[in-house]
Amino acid sequence: MQGEETMKDTIGLWRLAWRAGVFAASVLVLAGCAGVNRTDRPAQVEERATSAPRPSVDDSDVRIAAYTPPARPRYARPVPTRAVAVLMRKADDQSQQGELDAASISLERALRIAPDDPVLWHRLAEVRMVQQRHDLVVQLAAKSNALTSPRDHRLLSSNWQLIARSRRALGDATGAREAERRAAALR
Repeated sequence: MQGEETMKDTIGLWRLAWRAGVFAASVLVLAGCAGVNRTDRPAQVEERATSAPRPSVDDSDVRIAAYTPPARPRYARPVPTRAVAVLMRKADDQSQQGELDAASISLERALRIAPDDPVLWHRLAEVRMVQQRHDLVVQLAAKSNALTSPRDHRLLSSNWQLIARSRRALGDATGAREAERRAAALR
């Protein structure tokens, strides 16, 4: 029993000595780091070859051009999916051949695929205009305007022109003039 206690005491002493040694080594390392002398002068920066001196500018030669605002950027419409593009081409072909009912069916199929495409709504309004369904033209062109980006002035103006022509055909001269005014403001 006594042998075990002395062994435990010996192990305890070794552990204590180990910890003291680790502590002393840590103190020495930290003391070494703290002893860095910061009174050294900064390094000298050498100058490389300098650029040629700038020529003097005579103030009488300086001219300032009048400010011209930048051109308004054109709006790029999103490209329709392949299926929608095929249906749009088919509707165009059908319209050119005078098959207006078939063209409207093709455009309506395309609208089931892409209901948020303002160009499809506009093209359907154009077909309805040829069919002289003026009440539908106003609704379809207004739907196209609601979905069109405010930056797409060309499509917005075309929609307002369709609305103006349809309102005039419906006998609404005041509404037609208002639509024409809005179309002209977008050009």
